[in-house]
Amino acid sequence: MILRNLSVIAATVLITWSAVFNTCHCQSETTVDGPTNTAYVSPGDSESFNCSVSWAATSSDLDSIYWTRSTDDGTVWDDVVQCYKLGDCEVVGDFDPMYSYEVVSNELFKLIITSATLDEDGLYDCHHFDDANPAAPHAQLVVLDQVDDVSIDGFPSVGSDIVNAGEEQSYTCRSTAGNPAASLIWTIGDVDITSHSVNSTSENTNDDRLYDTESTLTYSFNASDDGEDLRCRGFQHDSLAIRSSRIEMTVEYAPVIHYIDILEWGDNYMVEVECVASANPDSISYSWTNNENSATGSGKTWTVEDVNQDNFIDVTCEATNSIGSTELRKELSKPFDPTTRSLTPTPVVGDPAPSTGSSGCDTGCIIGVSVAAGIIVLVIIVLLLWIFLSRQKKQGEKYGSGGSNHKQPPHTAPADVEMATTGHTTKIPSVSDDADNRYNDYANYSDRYDDRYDNTSAHRYDQPPDEYSQSPRYDEPPIDEGDGYPNYSNPSSPNYSSYDRRQQAPPGTPGLHYTDLDLGPSPQDYQPQGPATEYATITPTIV
Repeated sequence: MILRNLSVIAATVLITWSAVFNTCHCQSETTVDGPTNTAYVSPGDSESFNCSVSWAATSSDLDSIYWTRSTDDGTVWDDVVQCYKLGDCEVVGDFDPMYSYEVVSNELFKLIITSATLDEDGLYDCHHFDDANPAAPHAQLVVLDQVDDVSIDGFPSVGSDIVNAGEEQSYTCRSTAGNPAASLIWTIGDVDITSHSVNSTSENTNDDRLYDTESTLTYSFNASDDGEDLRCRGFQHDSLAIRSSRIEMTVEYAPVIHYIDILEWGDNYMVEVECVASANPDSISYSWTNNENSATGSGKTWTVEDVNQDNFIDVTCEATNSIGSTELRKELSKPFDPTTRSLTPTPVVGDPAPSTGSSGCDTGCIIGVSVAAGIIVLVIIVLLLWIFLSRQKKQGEKYGSGGSNHKQPPHTAPADVEMATTGHTTKIPSVSDDADNRYNDYANYSDRYDDRYDNTSAHRYDQPPDEYSQSPRYDEPPIDEGDGYPNYSNPSSPNYSSYDRRQQAPPGTPGLHYTDLDLGPSPQDYQPQGPATEYATITPTIV
Protein backbone atom coordinates (compact mmCIF):
# COMPACT_ATOMS: atom_id res chain seq x y z
CA MET A 1 0.00 0.00 0.00
CA ILE A 2 2.82 2.38 0.89
CA LEU A 3 4.68 1.58 -2.33
CA ARG A 4 1.57 2.30 -4.34
CA ASN A 5 1.19 5.72 -2.72
CA LEU A 6 4.84 6.57 -3.40
CA SER A 7 4.43 5.66 -7.08
CA VAL A 8 1.41 7.91 -7.44
CA ILE A 9 3.26 10.82 -5.78
CA ALA A 10 6.30 10.40 -8.07
CA ALA A 11 4.15 10.33 -11.19
CA THR A 12 2.30 13.43 -10.10
CA VAL A 13 5.58 15.32 -9.56
CA LEU A 14 6.90 14.33 -12.99
CA ILE A 15 3.69 15.37 -14.75
CA THR A 16 3.64 18.69 -12.91
CA TRP A 17 7.29 19.46 -13.72
CA SER A 18 6.75 18.57 -17.41
CA ALA A 19 3.69 20.80 -17.62
CA VAL A 20 5.55 23.71 -16.03
CA PHE A 21 8.54 23.26 -18.36
CA ASN A 22 6.35 23.10 -21.47
CA THR A 23 4.36 26.15 -20.37
CA CYS A 24 7.34 28.46 -19.88
CA HIS A 25 9.37 27.15 -22.86
CA CYS A 26 12.49 27.66 -20.81
CA GLN A 27 15.82 28.14 -22.72
CA SER A 28 18.97 26.77 -21.22
CA GLU A 29 21.45 29.25 -22.79
CA THR A 30 21.57 32.58 -24.64
CA THR A 31 21.90 32.48 -28.45
CA VAL A 32 22.98 35.37 -30.63
CA ASP A 33 22.25 35.82 -34.36
CA GLY A 34 24.60 38.43 -35.81
CA PRO A 35 24.73 40.14 -39.25
CA THR A 36 26.45 38.56 -42.27
CA ASN A 37 25.96 41.15 -45.04
CA THR A 38 28.55 43.37 -46.73
CA ALA A 39 27.83 47.10 -46.88
CA TYR A 40 29.60 49.54 -49.23
CA VAL A 41 29.51 53.19 -48.18
CA SER A 42 31.22 56.38 -49.23
CA PRO A 43 33.16 58.40 -46.67
CA GLY A 44 30.75 60.33 -44.41
CA ASP A 45 27.80 57.95 -44.94
CA SER A 46 26.09 56.11 -42.06
CA GLU A 47 25.36 52.38 -41.84
CA SER A 48 23.77 50.01 -39.32
CA PHE A 49 23.78 46.29 -38.44
CA ASN A 50 21.21 44.23 -36.47
CA CYS A 51 21.78 41.66 -33.73
CA SER A 52 19.03 39.28 -32.53
CA VAL A 53 19.25 37.68 -29.04
CA SER A 54 17.34 34.83 -27.38
CA TRP A 55 18.11 35.09 -23.67
CA ALA A 56 18.44 32.04 -21.45
CA ALA A 57 15.63 31.49 -18.97
CA THR A 58 18.08 31.75 -16.08
CA SER A 59 19.80 34.94 -17.32
CA SER A 60 19.54 38.08 -15.24
CA ASP A 61 18.71 41.56 -16.41
CA LEU A 62 22.42 42.39 -16.40
CA ASP A 63 23.22 39.66 -18.89
CA SER A 64 24.68 41.31 -22.01
CA ILE A 65 26.01 41.00 -25.53
CA TYR A 66 28.85 42.89 -27.23
CA TRP A 67 29.10 44.58 -30.61
CA THR A 68 32.65 44.03 -31.79
CA ARG A 69 34.83 44.87 -34.81
CA SER A 70 38.05 43.72 -36.45
CA THR A 71 40.15 45.94 -38.72
CA ASP A 72 42.28 43.07 -39.97
CA ASP A 73 41.30 39.63 -41.22
CA GLY A 74 39.38 38.80 -38.02
CA THR A 75 42.27 37.85 -35.77
CA VAL A 76 41.89 40.76 -33.35
CA TRP A 77 38.48 42.05 -32.23
CA ASP A 78 37.62 45.19 -30.33
CA ASP A 79 34.38 45.62 -28.34
CA VAL A 80 32.65 48.87 -29.28
CA VAL A 81 29.12 48.66 -27.75
CA GLN A 82 27.67 46.60 -24.88
CA CYS A 83 23.90 45.90 -24.66
CA TYR A 84 22.01 44.45 -21.64
CA LYS A 85 18.99 42.21 -21.35
CA LEU A 86 17.09 44.86 -19.42
CA GLY A 87 17.12 46.95 -22.64
CA ASP A 88 20.01 49.35 -22.41
CA CYS A 89 23.34 49.83 -24.26
CA GLU A 90 26.55 51.84 -23.86
CA VAL A 91 29.56 52.65 -26.04
CA VAL A 92 32.75 51.02 -24.82
CA GLY A 93 36.12 52.78 -24.58
CA ASP A 94 37.09 55.55 -26.99
CA PHE A 95 34.71 54.64 -29.78
CA ASP A 96 32.28 57.44 -29.01
CA PRO A 97 31.13 59.26 -31.14
CA MET A 98 32.15 56.96 -34.02
CA TYR A 99 29.46 54.44 -32.96
CA SER A 100 25.98 54.66 -31.51
CA TYR A 101 23.15 52.21 -30.93
CA GLU A 102 19.40 51.68 -30.98
CA VAL A 103 17.45 49.33 -28.71
CA VAL A 104 14.56 48.05 -30.80
CA SER A 105 13.62 45.59 -28.03
CA ASN A 106 15.44 43.64 -25.36
CA GLU A 107 15.95 40.97 -28.05
CA LEU A 108 16.94 43.21 -31.00
CA PHE A 109 19.85 45.66 -30.83
CA LYS A 110 21.15 47.84 -33.65
CA LEU A 111 24.71 49.12 -34.07
CA ILE A 112 25.01 52.44 -35.95
CA ILE A 113 28.14 53.82 -37.65
CA THR A 114 27.35 57.51 -37.61
CA SER A 115 29.84 58.90 -40.14
CA ALA A 116 31.95 56.27 -41.85
CA THR A 117 35.66 56.80 -42.48
CA LEU A 118 38.44 54.44 -43.43
CA ASP A 119 38.93 53.88 -39.68
CA GLU A 120 35.51 52.15 -39.48
CA ASP A 121 36.27 49.90 -42.43
CA GLY A 122 36.39 46.26 -41.29
CA LEU A 123 34.45 43.24 -39.96
CA TYR A 124 31.52 43.51 -37.52
CA ASP A 125 29.64 41.01 -35.37
CA CYS A 126 27.86 40.57 -32.05
CA HIS A 127 28.41 37.86 -29.42
CA HIS A 128 27.46 36.88 -25.87
CA PHE A 129 29.85 38.24 -23.25
CA ASP A 130 30.92 34.68 -22.34
CA ASP A 131 32.26 34.11 -25.89
CA ALA A 132 35.80 35.22 -26.55
CA ASN A 133 35.33 36.07 -30.26
CA PRO A 134 32.35 35.81 -32.64
CA ALA A 135 32.30 32.94 -35.05
CA ALA A 136 32.26 33.43 -38.83
CA PRO A 137 30.50 34.55 -40.96
CA HIS A 138 30.62 38.23 -40.14
CA ALA A 139 29.28 41.48 -41.54
CA GLN A 140 31.68 43.71 -43.43
CA LEU A 141 31.75 47.46 -43.84
CA VAL A 142 33.69 48.73 -46.88
CA VAL A 143 34.40 52.44 -47.03
CA LEU A 144 35.04 53.18 -50.70
CA ASP A 145 38.12 55.02 -51.91
CA GLN A 146 38.97 55.47 -55.61
CA VAL A 147 42.37 54.16 -56.72
CA ASP A 148 44.85 56.85 -57.62
CA ASP A 149 46.03 55.35 -60.88
CA VAL A 150 46.06 52.32 -63.19
CA SER A 151 49.11 52.07 -65.44
CA ILE A 152 51.17 49.60 -67.50
CA ASP A 153 54.86 49.60 -66.66
CA GLY A 154 57.00 51.22 -69.35
CA PHE A 155 54.09 52.86 -71.19
CA PRO A 156 52.09 56.04 -70.77
CA SER A 157 48.33 55.88 -70.27
CA VAL A 158 48.00 55.57 -74.07
CA GLY A 159 51.04 53.88 -75.59
CA SER A 160 51.96 51.79 -78.62
CA ASP A 161 54.06 48.71 -79.20
CA ILE A 162 55.21 46.57 -82.13
CA VAL A 163 55.51 42.82 -81.65
CA ASN A 164 55.92 39.77 -83.82
CA ALA A 165 53.09 37.29 -84.03
CA GLY A 166 53.68 34.10 -82.11
CA GLU A 167 56.32 35.61 -79.83
CA GLU A 168 55.48 35.62 -76.11
CA GLN A 169 55.24 39.09 -74.54
CA SER A 170 54.94 40.24 -70.89
CA TYR A 171 53.28 43.37 -69.50
CA THR A 172 52.73 44.50 -65.90
CA CYS A 173 49.75 46.62 -64.79
CA ARG A 174 49.44 48.33 -61.38
CA SER A 175 46.68 50.09 -59.44
CA THR A 176 47.60 52.13 -56.36
CA ALA A 177 45.94 53.40 -53.16
CA GLY A 178 42.37 52.22 -53.34
CA ASN A 179 39.72 50.59 -51.15
CA PRO A 180 38.72 47.96 -51.86
CA ALA A 181 41.72 46.68 -53.77
CA ALA A 182 41.12 46.93 -57.53
CA SER A 183 40.58 43.84 -59.66
CA LEU A 184 42.74 44.24 -62.78
CA ILE A 185 41.23 42.96 -66.05
CA TRP A 186 43.16 42.51 -69.34
CA THR A 187 41.59 42.65 -72.82
CA ILE A 188 42.86 42.67 -76.41
CA GLY A 189 40.16 44.19 -78.59
CA ASP A 190 36.92 42.72 -77.22
CA VAL A 191 38.56 39.51 -75.99
CA ASP A 192 39.12 39.00 -72.26
CA ILE A 193 42.62 37.55 -71.69
CA THR A 194 42.76 38.00 -67.89
CA SER A 195 43.28 34.25 -67.53
CA HIS A 196 46.81 34.76 -68.90
CA SER A 197 47.70 37.04 -65.97
CA VAL A 198 48.75 36.66 -62.32
CA ASN A 199 47.43 39.17 -59.69
CA SER A 200 48.62 40.13 -56.21
CA THR A 201 47.36 42.64 -53.59
CA SER A 202 49.29 44.51 -50.88
CA GLU A 203 48.82 47.38 -48.47
CA ASN A 204 49.73 50.78 -49.77
CA THR A 205 53.08 51.93 -48.49
CA ASN A 206 51.78 55.38 -47.60
CA ASP A 207 48.40 54.36 -46.05
CA ASP A 208 47.85 50.92 -44.62
CA ARG A 209 44.09 51.41 -44.90
CA LEU A 210 44.43 51.40 -48.72
CA TYR A 211 45.55 48.69 -51.12
CA ASP A 212 47.68 48.28 -54.25
CA THR A 213 47.17 45.63 -56.92
CA GLU A 214 49.69 44.25 -59.40
CA SER A 215 48.95 42.07 -62.44
CA THR A 216 51.45 40.51 -64.87
CA LEU A 217 50.21 39.38 -68.32
CA THR A 218 52.08 36.81 -70.41
CA TYR A 219 50.60 36.44 -73.88
CA SER A 220 51.46 35.53 -77.49
CA PHE A 221 49.74 37.79 -80.01
CA ASN A 222 48.56 36.64 -83.43
CA ALA A 223 47.65 38.23 -86.76
CA SER A 224 44.07 38.96 -85.69
CA ASP A 225 45.40 41.17 -82.85
CA ASP A 226 47.05 43.58 -85.26
CA GLY A 227 45.65 47.09 -84.78
CA GLU A 228 43.78 46.20 -81.57
CA ASP A 229 44.17 47.88 -78.15
CA LEU A 230 45.70 46.02 -75.22
CA ARG A 231 43.89 47.38 -72.12
CA CYS A 232 44.29 47.03 -68.36
CA ARG A 233 41.23 48.10 -66.35
CA GLY A 234 40.90 48.49 -62.59
CA PHE A 235 37.45 47.61 -61.19
CA GLN A 236 36.47 48.33 -57.56
CA HIS A 237 32.69 48.92 -57.22
CA ASP A 238 29.74 49.91 -59.38
CA SER A 239 29.65 53.34 -57.78
CA LEU A 240 33.31 54.06 -58.62
CA ALA A 241 34.69 54.91 -62.06
CA ILE A 242 36.86 52.38 -63.86
CA ARG A 243 40.37 53.57 -64.48
CA SER A 244 42.47 52.01 -67.24
CA SER A 245 45.57 52.16 -69.40
CA ARG A 246 46.00 50.92 -72.99
CA ILE A 247 48.59 50.11 -75.63
CA GLU A 248 47.94 50.28 -79.38
CA MET A 249 49.33 47.00 -80.67
CA THR A 250 51.03 46.53 -84.03
CA VAL A 251 51.51 42.85 -84.70
CA GLU A 252 53.87 41.98 -87.54
CA TYR A 253 53.29 38.60 -89.09
CA ALA A 254 54.20 36.51 -92.11
CA PRO A 255 51.68 36.37 -94.97
CA VAL A 256 48.48 34.48 -94.29
CA ILE A 257 47.05 32.98 -97.51
CA HIS A 258 43.28 33.06 -97.35
CA TYR A 259 42.46 31.24 -100.59
CA ILE A 260 43.42 30.47 -104.21
CA ASP A 261 40.70 30.97 -106.78
CA ILE A 262 40.09 30.77 -110.54
CA LEU A 263 39.54 34.09 -112.25
CA GLU A 264 39.02 32.72 -115.76
CA TRP A 265 39.03 29.33 -117.43
CA GLY A 266 39.74 29.78 -121.11
CA ASP A 267 38.74 27.51 -123.95
CA ASN A 268 42.32 27.22 -125.16
CA TYR A 269 43.77 25.33 -122.17
CA MET A 270 44.71 28.55 -120.34
CA VAL A 271 43.56 29.34 -116.79
CA GLU A 272 44.07 32.52 -114.76
CA VAL A 273 44.35 32.02 -110.98
CA GLU A 274 44.65 34.42 -108.05
CA CYS A 275 46.33 34.10 -104.62
CA VAL A 276 44.74 36.21 -101.83
CA ALA A 277 46.87 36.85 -98.73
CA SER A 278 47.40 39.41 -95.96
CA ALA A 279 50.49 40.31 -93.98
CA ASN A 280 52.21 42.96 -91.87
CA PRO A 281 54.26 44.47 -93.39
CA ASP A 282 51.94 44.17 -96.35
CA SER A 283 54.69 44.14 -98.98
CA ILE A 284 54.17 40.62 -100.32
CA SER A 285 55.82 38.80 -103.19
CA TYR A 286 54.12 35.81 -104.81
CA SER A 287 55.52 32.77 -106.59
CA TRP A 288 53.58 29.99 -108.35
CA THR A 289 54.23 26.38 -109.27
CA ASN A 290 52.18 24.17 -111.58
CA ASN A 291 52.55 20.82 -109.84
CA GLU A 292 51.63 18.93 -113.02
CA ASN A 293 54.43 20.16 -115.27
CA SER A 294 56.64 22.13 -112.79
CA ALA A 295 55.95 25.40 -114.58
CA THR A 296 56.50 28.48 -112.40
CA GLY A 297 55.26 32.03 -112.32
CA SER A 298 55.01 35.14 -110.14
CA GLY A 299 52.58 37.85 -109.19
CA LYS A 300 49.33 37.96 -107.31
CA THR A 301 47.60 36.50 -110.39
CA TRP A 302 49.09 33.95 -112.79
CA THR A 303 48.01 32.51 -116.14
CA VAL A 304 48.53 28.76 -116.28
CA GLU A 305 49.11 27.46 -119.80
CA ASP A 306 48.90 23.96 -121.27
CA VAL A 307 46.22 22.86 -118.83
CA ASN A 308 45.40 19.15 -119.19
CA GLN A 309 42.10 18.05 -120.64
CA ASP A 310 40.89 16.63 -117.34
CA ASN A 311 39.47 20.07 -116.47
CA PHE A 312 41.44 20.57 -113.26
CA ILE A 313 44.78 22.10 -112.24
CA ASP A 314 47.11 21.55 -109.28
CA VAL A 315 49.00 24.71 -108.24
CA THR A 316 50.96 26.03 -105.25
CA CYS A 317 51.12 29.70 -104.19
CA GLU A 318 53.92 30.98 -101.93
CA ALA A 319 53.63 34.46 -100.31
CA THR A 320 56.65 36.12 -98.70
CA ASN A 321 57.33 39.31 -96.72
CA SER A 322 60.08 40.50 -94.34
CA ILE A 323 58.71 38.38 -91.49
CA GLY A 324 58.50 35.05 -93.30
CA SER A 325 56.90 32.95 -96.01
CA THR A 326 53.71 30.92 -96.31
CA GLU A 327 52.59 28.56 -99.09
CA LEU A 328 49.32 26.90 -100.00
CA ARG A 329 48.67 24.05 -102.47
CA LYS A 330 45.28 23.76 -104.14
CA GLU A 331 43.58 21.58 -106.76
CA LEU A 332 41.04 23.56 -108.77
CA SER A 333 38.35 22.20 -111.09
CA LYS A 334 36.83 23.83 -114.13
CA PRO A 335 33.67 25.72 -113.15
CA PHE A 336 30.35 24.43 -114.45
CA ASP A 337 29.54 27.93 -115.76
CA PRO A 338 32.80 29.18 -117.34
CA THR A 339 33.33 32.89 -117.78
CA THR A 340 32.35 34.40 -121.09
CA ARG A 341 35.72 36.03 -121.72
CA SER A 342 38.26 33.66 -123.18
CA LEU A 343 41.96 33.96 -122.55
CA THR A 344 43.76 34.27 -125.88
CA PRO A 345 47.44 34.65 -126.63
CA THR A 346 48.65 38.09 -127.65
CA PRO A 347 47.85 38.36 -131.37
CA VAL A 348 50.78 38.40 -133.78
CA VAL A 349 51.02 41.29 -136.21
CA GLY A 350 49.11 40.39 -139.34
CA ASP A 351 46.67 38.04 -137.62
CA PRO A 352 43.04 38.95 -138.01
CA ALA A 353 41.48 40.58 -134.98
CA PRO A 354 39.32 38.24 -132.91
CA SER A 355 35.67 38.54 -133.73
CA THR A 356 33.12 39.39 -131.08
CA GLY A 357 29.77 37.69 -131.37
CA SER A 358 26.59 39.48 -130.55
CA SER A 359 25.18 38.64 -127.22
CA GLY A 360 21.66 37.26 -127.26
CA CYS A 361 19.13 36.49 -124.64
CA ASP A 362 20.31 33.62 -122.44
CA THR A 363 18.16 30.89 -120.91
CA GLY A 364 17.23 32.99 -117.88
CA CYS A 365 16.19 35.87 -120.12
CA ILE A 366 13.98 33.57 -122.24
CA ILE A 367 12.32 32.09 -119.16
CA GLY A 368 11.64 35.56 -117.74
CA VAL A 369 10.10 36.81 -120.99
CA SER A 370 7.94 33.68 -121.28
CA VAL A 371 6.65 34.01 -117.73
CA ALA A 372 5.85 37.70 -118.25
CA ALA A 373 3.98 36.97 -121.51
CA GLY A 374 1.99 34.19 -119.83
CA ILE A 375 0.97 36.51 -117.00
CA ILE A 376 -0.17 39.19 -119.46
CA VAL A 377 -2.26 36.68 -121.46
CA LEU A 378 -3.83 35.36 -118.25
CA VAL A 379 -4.76 38.87 -117.15
CA ILE A 380 -6.37 39.60 -120.54
CA ILE A 381 -8.41 36.36 -120.40
CA VAL A 382 -9.63 37.13 -116.88
CA LEU A 383 -10.56 40.70 -117.94
CA LEU A 384 -12.53 39.51 -120.97
CA LEU A 385 -14.33 36.89 -118.89
CA TRP A 386 -15.26 39.53 -116.33
CA ILE A 387 -16.63 41.85 -119.05
CA PHE A 388 -18.68 38.98 -120.55
CA LEU A 389 -20.17 37.98 -117.19
CA SER A 390 -20.92 41.61 -116.34
CA ARG A 391 -22.88 42.06 -119.57
CA GLN A 392 -24.77 38.82 -119.00
CA LYS A 393 -25.72 40.02 -115.52
CA LYS A 394 -26.93 43.38 -116.83
CA GLN A 395 -29.03 41.69 -119.54
CA GLY A 396 -30.56 39.40 -116.92
CA GLU A 397 -31.49 42.40 -114.81
CA LYS A 398 -32.94 44.17 -117.87
CA TYR A 399 -35.11 41.34 -119.25
CA GLY A 400 -35.82 39.40 -116.09
CA SER A 401 -34.89 35.90 -115.08
CA GLY A 402 -37.47 34.21 -117.42
CA GLY A 403 -35.47 34.98 -120.56
CA SER A 404 -38.10 37.35 -122.03
CA ASN A 405 -36.89 39.85 -124.59
CA HIS A 406 -38.86 42.76 -123.18
CA LYS A 407 -38.29 44.90 -120.11
CA GLN A 408 -40.85 44.70 -117.35
CA PRO A 409 -42.23 48.08 -116.31
CA PRO A 410 -41.42 49.32 -112.80
CA HIS A 411 -45.08 48.91 -111.81
CA THR A 412 -46.52 46.10 -113.88
CA ALA A 413 -50.12 46.61 -114.84
CA PRO A 414 -52.50 43.77 -114.01
CA ALA A 415 -51.93 40.99 -116.48
CA ASP A 416 -55.63 40.22 -116.78
CA VAL A 417 -56.96 43.64 -117.91
CA GLU A 418 -59.33 43.05 -120.80
CA MET A 419 -61.70 45.29 -122.75
CA ALA A 420 -64.64 44.61 -125.03
CA THR A 421 -66.57 46.91 -127.34
CA THR A 422 -70.13 46.61 -128.62
CA GLY A 423 -71.22 49.30 -130.98
CA HIS A 424 -70.37 52.60 -129.32
CA THR A 425 -70.36 51.19 -125.82
CA THR A 426 -67.09 50.27 -124.00
CA LYS A 427 -67.45 47.84 -121.14
CA ILE A 428 -64.74 47.91 -118.47
CA PRO A 429 -64.64 45.28 -115.72
CA SER A 430 -64.74 46.50 -112.20
CA VAL A 431 -62.17 45.54 -109.60
CA SER A 432 -62.99 42.22 -107.97
CA ASP A 433 -61.38 40.18 -105.24
CA ASP A 434 -61.00 37.40 -107.79
CA ALA A 435 -59.21 39.04 -110.72
CA ASP A 436 -59.43 35.87 -112.78
CA ASN A 437 -63.17 36.48 -113.41
CA ARG A 438 -62.40 39.46 -115.59
CA TYR A 439 -61.23 37.19 -118.36
CA ASN A 440 -64.62 35.52 -118.77
CA ASP A 441 -66.60 38.35 -120.40
CA TYR A 442 -64.01 39.85 -122.70
CA ALA A 443 -62.95 37.06 -124.98
CA ASN A 444 -63.24 39.18 -128.09
CA TYR A 445 -60.84 41.76 -126.73
CA SER A 446 -58.38 39.13 -125.57
CA ASP A 447 -58.43 37.24 -128.85
CA ARG A 448 -57.78 40.41 -130.75
CA TYR A 449 -54.71 41.38 -128.77
CA ASP A 450 -53.18 37.95 -128.19
CA ASP A 451 -52.00 37.83 -131.80
CA ARG A 452 -50.39 41.25 -131.54
CA TYR A 453 -48.73 40.28 -128.28
CA ASP A 454 -47.28 37.07 -129.73
CA ASN A 455 -46.00 38.75 -132.89
CA THR A 456 -44.18 41.70 -131.32
CA SER A 457 -40.74 41.59 -129.68
CA ALA A 458 -41.11 44.90 -127.89
CA HIS A 459 -44.45 43.87 -126.31
CA ARG A 460 -45.79 47.39 -126.78
CA TYR A 461 -49.11 48.64 -128.15
CA ASP A 462 -48.43 51.88 -129.90
CA GLN A 463 -51.90 52.21 -131.47
CA PRO A 464 -55.36 51.99 -129.85
CA PRO A 465 -58.07 49.46 -130.92
CA ASP A 466 -59.93 50.02 -134.17
CA GLU A 467 -63.10 50.91 -132.29
CA TYR A 468 -61.31 54.02 -131.01
CA SER A 469 -60.41 55.38 -134.43
CA GLN A 470 -63.15 57.91 -133.93
CA SER A 471 -62.81 60.61 -131.33
CA PRO A 472 -65.22 59.60 -128.61
CA ARG A 473 -66.27 61.90 -125.88
CA TYR A 474 -66.72 60.69 -122.37
CA ASP A 475 -69.47 61.98 -120.17
CA GLU A 476 -68.71 59.71 -117.25
CA PRO A 477 -66.31 60.43 -114.44
CA PRO A 478 -62.87 58.79 -114.58
CA ILE A 479 -62.83 55.08 -113.87
CA ASP A 480 -59.81 53.05 -112.94
CA GLU A 481 -59.39 50.47 -115.68
CA GLY A 482 -57.54 48.12 -113.36
CA ASP A 483 -54.04 49.02 -114.56
CA GLY A 484 -53.48 51.94 -112.16
CA TYR A 485 -54.04 54.64 -114.81
CA PRO A 486 -57.52 56.31 -114.42
CA ASN A 487 -59.25 58.44 -117.03
CA TYR A 488 -59.41 62.15 -116.22
CA SER A 489 -62.57 64.16 -115.70
CA ASN A 490 -64.29 66.03 -118.52
CA PRO A 491 -61.89 65.24 -121.34
CA SER A 492 -62.62 67.21 -124.46
CA SER A 493 -61.25 64.50 -126.70
CA PRO A 494 -59.30 61.28 -126.16
CA ASN A 495 -55.58 61.29 -126.88
CA TYR A 496 -54.07 58.08 -128.16
CA SER A 497 -50.54 59.29 -128.64
CA SER A 498 -47.72 56.77 -128.40
CA TYR A 499 -45.34 56.67 -125.45
CA ASP A 500 -42.05 54.83 -125.08
CA ARG A 501 -42.85 54.10 -121.43
CA ARG A 502 -45.98 53.88 -119.38
CA GLN A 503 -46.63 57.08 -117.47
CA GLN A 504 -49.50 58.95 -115.94
CA ALA A 505 -50.73 62.03 -117.67
CA PRO A 506 -50.49 65.27 -115.77
CA PRO A 507 -53.65 66.36 -114.04
CA GLY A 508 -56.12 67.97 -116.45
CA THR A 509 -54.70 66.20 -119.50
CA PRO A 510 -57.36 64.11 -121.27
CA GLY A 511 -56.69 60.88 -123.05
CA LEU A 512 -56.30 57.14 -122.65
CA HIS A 513 -52.78 55.76 -122.93
CA TYR A 514 -52.04 52.21 -124.06
CA THR A 515 -48.33 51.62 -123.59
CA ASP A 516 -46.47 48.63 -122.20
CA LEU A 517 -49.72 46.76 -121.59
CA ASP A 518 -48.83 43.31 -120.26
CA LEU A 519 -51.80 41.03 -120.80
CA GLY A 520 -50.17 38.18 -118.88
CA PRO A 521 -51.17 34.56 -119.50
CA SER A 522 -53.71 33.64 -122.14
CA PRO A 523 -57.31 33.57 -120.93
CA GLN A 524 -57.51 29.96 -122.05
CA ASP A 525 -55.34 29.16 -119.01
CA TYR A 526 -58.15 30.20 -116.69
CA GLN A 527 -61.30 28.26 -115.93
CA PRO A 528 -64.63 30.18 -115.85
CA GLN A 529 -65.74 31.06 -112.37
CA GLY A 530 -69.17 32.47 -113.23
CA PRO A 531 -70.07 36.07 -113.87
CA ALA A 532 -68.85 38.42 -111.18
CA THR A 533 -68.20 41.58 -113.15
CA GLU A 534 -69.69 45.07 -112.99
CA TYR A 535 -69.95 47.17 -116.11
CA ALA A 536 -69.64 50.84 -116.66
CA THR A 537 -71.19 52.23 -119.82
CA ILE A 538 -69.44 55.15 -121.49
CA THR A 539 -71.13 56.78 -124.43
CA PRO A 540 -68.59 58.55 -126.58
CA THR A 541 -69.72 61.65 -128.46
CA ILE A 542 -68.23 62.15 -131.83
CA VAL A 543 -66.89 65.66 -132.15
